[in-house]
Amino acid sequence: MRNSLCRCCVLVLLTLFAVSVYGCGAGYRISTVNGAEKVYRIDEEGNRTLVYERAKDGTLTVHDESDPKAQQAMAAVERQEQMELAEVERIERIKRAAKRTAGDPIFVALHETALGEKLQASEKPRGAVFGQIRKEFEGDDVISLVSAGDLKKNEYAQLGRMLSGTSPNQAPAADVVVVSKGYLKEVVGIDKKTGKPGSMVAVVFEATITSNFLPAEYKVEESGNIFRNVEVTTRFADKIKSVIKDKIGPTLPADRSL
Repeated sequence: MRNSLCRCCVLVLLTLFAVSVYGCGAGYRISTVNGAEKVYRIDEEGNRTLVYERAKDGTLTVHDESDPKAQQAMAAVERQEQMELAEVERIERIKRAAKRTAGDPIFVALHETALGEKLQASEKPRGAVFGQIRKEFEGDDVISLVSAGDLKKNEYAQLGRMLSGTSPNQAPAADVVVVSKGYLKEVVGIDKKTGKPGSMVAVVFEATITSNFLPAEYKVEESGNIFRNVEVTTRFADKIKSVIKDKIGPTLPADRSL
């Protein structure tokens, strides 16, 4: 999660500066080739001066440090480096910090399940699949689901910390993030009753479970006959909860402000 956030932060910053460059009218032009950018300053006679280059991997090469746009680009790189350093320091604090004990609450962002076309078409009513998954978490004695409103507020706070050059992950709204998908799949095998080859339509669920504190990402999968979808959903949710409580839970700091 943290790595994806850092990459997201970089993209946001680059987008802001790209808008700044274009917003300056005829004074600047951007040339993009194979993912690499070159920013030129255009004078009144139409002559081009290369200001800076940004390689596909994000490496910045400045050709005119006195140029305002080059200075903006260098400032963005500096903020990114500050943010990465702040995140390293944060992780070290978490490693040294007291951890939560069994039974302490774990706050989870359970994102809506993305459905494949066939499963989405067969879903009635709409939202029933995710509703069933979410139901398995409601009322849990340890897991507490974070509301969409709290997640949105936290996103704005993360953006503010990112722009100031600090770790965007500090004091996250959720300890753990769960992203899942579901789809239908035809499975061919031996019919247990007849002993002959046969096929059935199976519902398949996959989830990626990520900690917002120490770097940790887990994947789980569950599948079964589409006509036993409730049982499959229950097993799927149990696997997710097991990862959250048994693997991620013991690594979470008692102090959520870290």
